[in-house]
Amino acid sequence: MNRVNCIVLAVVLLSMLTAGIGCATFSVQKGDEDASAKMAEAQNLLRKSDYAHAIAEFRKVIQEHPNTAWAANAKYGIAMAYVSANNRHKDYAVAVAEFDEFIDQYPKDERISEARNWRHALKVLLETKKENDRLNKNIEKLKQLDVRQEEKRSGK
Repeated sequence: MNRVNCIVLAVVLLSMLTAGIGCATFSVQKGDEDASAKMAEAQNLLRKSDYAHAIAEFRKVIQEHPNTAWAANAKYGIAMAYVSANNRHKDYAVAVAEFDEFIDQYPKDERISEARNWRHALKVLLETKKENDRLNKNIEKLKQLDVRQEEKRSGK
């Protein structure tokens, strides 16, 4: 093969490779655009305090773009939505489960220590609430006992 043929073959191969890479890049960008749009919509819903619909959008991202950075961001967004101070339907137990899944599924994520801290704080909060409820029940029982004792003393 002479030098001109080698150059022509190299140009053709390079063109084919470039065209192939361009197609792959386009499909990735198209998926990224879809995920990006859904994430933007979820964030917009969060700003409007529409937590239920934001969580639903985040779940769509996870379902349609599993094992991606988009899915990691969506999973973290779900957990944070459940602990938001403005969320009237916040659920710390569900948030703990979401943080557990985030930690298990995305152990290399840069927010992993933050997620662990949230999970730990929420577990402490839930345990404290449970203990508080138990103590309040005991207080009510003691109040009733005290009333009965006082009634006995006064002869009622």
